[in-house]
Amino acid sequence: MFYFGFAKVRRFFLFHSLYQKGITRENLGEYPKALNLLFLALSLNANSLKTYIAITRVNRKNKTFLNAIDFCTKAINRFPKKAQLYAIRADIYRRIKEYNNAINSYNKAIELDSSNSEYYTQRAKIKYLTNDIQGAINDMNGAILNNKKESKLYAQRGFYQFEKKNYQSAKEDYSQAISLCPNKAHLQYMRDCCEKLLTGNDFVIKEI
Repeated sequence: MFYFGFAKVRRFFLFHSLYQKGITRENLGEYPKALNLLFLALSLNANSLKTYIAITRVNRKNKTFLNAIDFCTKAINRFPKKAQLYAIRADIYRRIKEYNNAINSYNKAIELDSSNSEYYTQRAKIKYLTNDIQGAINDMNGAILNNKKESKLYAQRGFYQFEKKNYQSAKEDYSQAISLCPNKAHLQYMRDCCEKLLTGNDFVIKEI
């Protein structure tokens, strides 16, 4: 019994050492070496969620995107209730412009964790890229419902409203964003743009 306990402790410390060395290599940009160490760590602890995530992340940084998707999918098969994994996979799909797959992965992440504003926000960005502006607005509604005190959420919804020519709604969103973060000049500028469009005055959009 004593030997079994000692072996278990030794295995834990060896796993931890390999994992930390892998993260160090990742931070140095030495991605192949990081992957080798992280895979060794995973062989010692096959239930380590953080190691699955780290391997996926390193593959993404190394721009081996298909490997990242494949490994993230393996992680999902082992941990099917972890919303974070679906969100990670969605972001990788977004990077390679597989937008439908990205949206589907965010759908699952939101199904598992509907209180995470970031999932709605990221899915909104993808919907905007696919010209589903109303879908992007709807997602920002969900994000704001979960986080009503975040200025950038109102600003992002305001932008989508502006793109859809819903200038009154856009003005209201920018006004709310300004009330939460009054020192952002570009928010005031965009609200002024909405005001001028609503009143029929000419204006020129400029880069802030």
